[in-house]
Amino acid sequence: MNMLKKALLGAFMMGGLLSAGCSLINAAIPPSTDITFYAAGDVNPDLSGRPSPVVVKVFELSSRTIFDTQDFFTLYESPEHVLGPDLLKKDELELQPDGSLEYKMKLDKTARYVGVVVAYRDIDSARWRAVVEVKPTEYGDVVMNIEKLAVYASKK
Repeated sequence: MNMLKKALLGAFMMGGLLSAGCSLINAAIPPSTDITFYAAGDVNPDLSGRPSPVVVKVFELSSRTIFDTQDFFTLYESPEHVLGPDLLKKDELELQPDGSLEYKMKLDKTARYVGVVVAYRDIDSARWRAVVEVKPTEYGDVVMNIEKLAVYASKK
């Protein structure tokens, strides 16, 4: 019986050390999300059909509700005003046709989503918005595929 108590005590102590270890790692290296952007070779065609660079705005969000309901120009031109406290961070990137970019986000503890808005020339025909759920206590990888006239988000 004494042996069983020692084994159980050891198991509880090991569990406590393991959970404390994860907290220590998160304190030393803040959780982040790595986003890989891939732009297709035929992305954002101009009037002659030639591919063109795209501007991508990246948003760290605590909620996606307002982000999902706004039009392109509102999100592109005045995200702070319309998103208010849901907007935790934002950044702007440019991708060339057939290009790629690695982007690391150190997540705010209240972050729940990463959203992107892609500035296509033919915005009315484009699927210009994508959102992916993130966890601020974990390390994750996201892929953003920027196609001819559409952007798609997925987790690796």
